[in-house]
Amino acid sequence: MIQTLFTNLDLSSLILRLAVGTLFMIHGYPKLTAAQRTQGGAWMKSMGMPAAMVPFGGVVEFFGGLALILGTLTPIVAALSALWMLSTTWFAMSKMKKKYVGGYEIDITLFLAALALALLGSGIYSIDHLLGL
Repeated sequence: MIQTLFTNLDLSSLILRLAVGTLFMIHGYPKLTAAQRTQGGAWMKSMGMPAAMVPFGGVVEFFGGLALILGTLTPIVAALSALWMLSTTWFAMSKMKKKYVGGYEIDITLFLAALALALLGSGIYSIDHLLGL
């Protein structure tokens, strides 16, 4: 019974890491391209935010997502990802005046999923486990 519980938690962590990690990577990659940095930077400036937030967001999302998929320093990366999603939610609500539906619902969902991963950990199917972390 106990072994089954741990196996289910480990598998659940893997599934959640794959789902959250791929979403972060898919949303982060375009921010790393030159065109998006230029256009996005100008847009961020028009919203009263530093233009450097676009490439910073790209790095955080793309490489954080990759770390989650691989299970590398999962509790730390997941906690930082949750904080990032709180900041994007604040931005969507305060600066962009978006509503929940069609606005920042993905941010909230990613925040909660990343928070769950921070608490759950990476499980045995991860680089963390291979390294004994």
